[in-house]
Amino acid sequence: MLNSDFPVFASSRFSGDTGSPDFDLVRLENQPDIPREFLHRHDYYHLLWMSEVAGTHRVDFEIFEARSNSVFFISPGQLHSWTSSVKPQGFIINFSVEFFVKMFPRADEIAKFPFFHMTSNAPVLYLDQTQHDTLLSLVFEMEQEMLRQDEARLDIVRSYLLILLTRLRRCYPERSTDRASSQNYTLVRRFNLLIEQQYLHYGHLRNYAQELHVTERTLNDAVKRTLGKTASDLIYERLVLEAKRLLSNTDMAISEIAYQLHFDDHAYFSRFFKKRTQFTPVEFKKRYGQPR
Repeated sequence: MLNSDFPVFASSRFSGDTGSPDFDLVRLENQPDIPREFLHRHDYYHLLWMSEVAGTHRVDFEIFEARSNSVFFISPGQLHSWTSSVKPQGFIINFSVEFFVKMFPRADEIAKFPFFHMTSNAPVLYLDQTQHDTLLSLVFEMEQEMLRQDEARLDIVRSYLLILLTRLRRCYPERSTDRASSQNYTLVRRFNLLIEQQYLHYGHLRNYAQELHVTERTLNDAVKRTLGKTASDLIYERLVLEAKRLLSNTDMAISEIAYQLHFDDHAYFSRFFKKRTQFTPVEFKKRYGQPR
């Protein structure tokens, strides 16, 4: 029988006294329990800077190559695990939601970053050697600040982290639509962030539109132009993802999962799930709900 859930790491103190509940940075090669080959999740943002690695990385229900000079971005709540046939070298950078939010003077600035909460983007960047070596200096600076434990070190680290993420954003593959309609693209990113926060509470698209201070039509047009989907599709995709997580890693009954996702009728939930996955909930649970 499966456990009630996969392990959840609720705080990051890899580095002991030199770390902080809001920010932690350690070297991969110094961690005896790394890589973690079992599926788990975090309550904080988890950045894996992989200078040397050879394996695979499972993020939710997708598998990506883990190779040298790659950077993985894991958001709070995502299931992931990874393997390596060589001793990994690089860094783990963990930071709380509060630490992340404080980097931005305006909330919508977060939406400019393609790494987190954007279902259309892969959670990995593959850097070339020059990009890796150049940006690594910023990671070293953060490491030294944390080791020195001087006054206001987290303020300095937050500044370095913002620079690092901004430089990484420049390396991110850019689609032609990004420049053509940056206003739409930013709105869609803000919409995705709001979905992540409210998908269990906002039942109708109009609630999202009101929160974003746009009309439903404006929001839907922005999503269609940017992603080729409807705004409702993005909401449904997030519900399906959560349903997959619950089906694959809990012993909850189908009716319990339907109730948790705010479906009044579990038969309707089953039809909803099959329409978007080609599996019934029972079939999906049978196929994926086994210990890995």
